[in-house]
Amino acid sequence: MNSKSNDFISKDNIVIGLNASSKEDAITQLAKIMEKNEIVSDAKKFRDDVLERESQTTTGIGNNIAIPHGKSSTVNVASLMFAKTTTPLEWNSLDGSKVSIIFLMAAREKDTGKEHLKMLATVAGKLMDDDFVKEIKAENDPDKLVNIFKKIEED
Repeated sequence: MNSKSNDFISKDNIVIGLNASSKEDAITQLAKIMEKNEIVSDAKKFRDDVLERESQTTTGIGNNIAIPHGKSSTVNVASLMFAKTTTPLEWNSLDGSKVSIIFLMAAREKDTGKEHLKMLATVAGKLMDDDFVKEIKAENDPDKLVNIFKKIEED
């Protein structure tokens, strides 16, 4: 599997209006959706793996964006979930900003091809593009967001 975003972000993996009370709650809710979508086999274990990684260093990269991620034995297929929260969440971000955009990455524990690192590099690189960030912050239609994410492949 390559690192193109549309391999990882489908309409089913986009949540607009995530009503979460905390970073932990957001990760829990998104992990449950990943379990429902058969991306992970055990939402609780995956959530625990993501929170363990989160405890090592923040994934709040600034500009109201977080990229939590975890390698887990529960991951069936490497995937990326995109969510916009109803209210900004405290995330201990590098710039102190609260998070309203979440890219949750799921990587297989035995990721010999380093898929998660390629995914992370691709997404993080695109998030350096101010126009891309403005576009995803402004758009709330999942179909249009899928098309925006497809642009990553073209760049």
